[in-house]
Amino acid sequence: MSYTVIARTWRPRKFEDVVGQPHITTTLKNSIQSGRISHAYLFTGPRGVGKTSMARILAKAVNCQNGPSAEPCDVCENCKGINSGNFVDVIEIDAASKTGVDEMRELTESVHYMPMRGIYKVYILDESHMLSRSAVSALLKTLEEPPGHNIFILATTEVQKIPYTIMSRCQRFDFRRITEKDIVEQLKKICNQEGIGYDEGVFQYIAVEADGSLRDAESMLDQIIGFGGKHIAEKDVINIIGIVERDILYRIIKSIFDGSLKEGLEQIEKTLGEGYDIHQIYRGLVSFLRNMMLIKVCEGIPSFLYIGEEEFKRVSGLLQDVEYYEIQNMLHYMLRAEDLLKGIFPKVSLEILYINLYNLSKLRDVEKVLDNLERRDPAGVQAAPDPVEEPVAKEAAGPPRELSAQGFVEYVKKKKPFIGGVFENLKVQVEQDTFIIFLDRRYSGILKTEGDEIKRLLGEFFGRDMKVRIRDADQAKKNILDDFVKEAESLFNV
Repeated sequence: MSYTVIARTWRPRKFEDVVGQPHITTTLKNSIQSGRISHAYLFTGPRGVGKTSMARILAKAVNCQNGPSAEPCDVCENCKGINSGNFVDVIEIDAASKTGVDEMRELTESVHYMPMRGIYKVYILDESHMLSRSAVSALLKTLEEPPGHNIFILATTEVQKIPYTIMSRCQRFDFRRITEKDIVEQLKKICNQEGIGYDEGVFQYIAVEADGSLRDAESMLDQIIGFGGKHIAEKDVINIIGIVERDILYRIIKSIFDGSLKEGLEQIEKTLGEGYDIHQIYRGLVSFLRNMMLIKVCEGIPSFLYIGEEEFKRVSGLLQDVEYYEIQNMLHYMLRAEDLLKGIFPKVSLEILYINLYNLSKLRDVEKVLDNLERRDPAGVQAAPDPVEEPVAKEAAGPPRELSAQGFVEYVKKKKPFIGGVFENLKVQVEQDTFIIFLDRRYSGILKTEGDEIKRLLGEFFGRDMKVRIRDADQAKKNILDDFVKEAESLFNV
């Protein structure tokens, strides 16, 4: 007897079996129950999230011998026939291979014939964005004036390629990526019922790697069971999927916050020596930092994230003296540096990336200066600083002016990360009671929407009302050149 893979064995057979799409199952069930069955549906979303399975369940619900009903019985002859793919009134078409106008004309001609065994003839067009223009034209006529006994279900991963003329004639349902938590719970359910043991936390690796696709997760589980047999060990999952252990990632991140560059670089070298790829380490660090940021922002484990109790304790220990925007800045830098790892020196790029993450973590030392500036009262009188910090605070409070402008940027990044992220890309300077922004036209909208908030932050930081002047960023270099010219003229008494 041939083996049936997990993804097919555990394909949902009823609406209640579908994972992660309650907004769609509820709507379809209510529509069938109230008799409001549309002639055309468009199912769109990422791969492996249940589009084709939902189409088959809908076909069963409207053709069930005990229905149409909100939930197919799954035991009558019609339901069994649809499950096995042998039901004459449910026609599945791979639009990627049958894109010609002749095939579509043959289909559109068949819609005029009544169903042979069911109530409706259901046409499921998978990868419908692959239909040719001539095939779309042939289908469009049928969708405009469909016979009442036909239902068309178009499934696609690239809805932007579906012509609007087709889309406007369908009820559209957008399928969501399956959350990591839902994937983990489904994999646990499968293993429990299949009698497969597993180490705690192994499914999180699979859920992250699957990237929202339950079908991909089930395929990986199949492969892992084939390797490990009746028990899934963490080391087996790591070896098969080819990902970096969380313990290694933990030590690398911990070395950053502990200020131990040498230890972190040695850990990276050791990991590469064990056969891991540069990009595997990079992806692992991004995933680990992402979990840290979400836990910090949500002040605990969010509902859509699955993390074991032991790992949560370790991550919480790292986050005790860290603010969420620090993790956000590190993640932002890592995502921007991805292209560097694709160059001819990926190892050097990874080492530089790690050192720069360490440097970003040192920004917390600047916050001591900012905290002193925050203690100013509206009259401009500064509270007595800590003895050790007094020289730094005096320097930050006065000249050089460029430092004060940069200090404001760091202050805004802490208070308002979104606005701070924009100011990070702009040149700013301070001239007496005037704050000058060299504005890039790409960010002009920020002044319209956040102008009042920027003025408030300026007054809060400098302890007094500040005027705001806007200069074109393209003039910044010209202004700097003018300063050099004036200095040269003074030297020659011109």
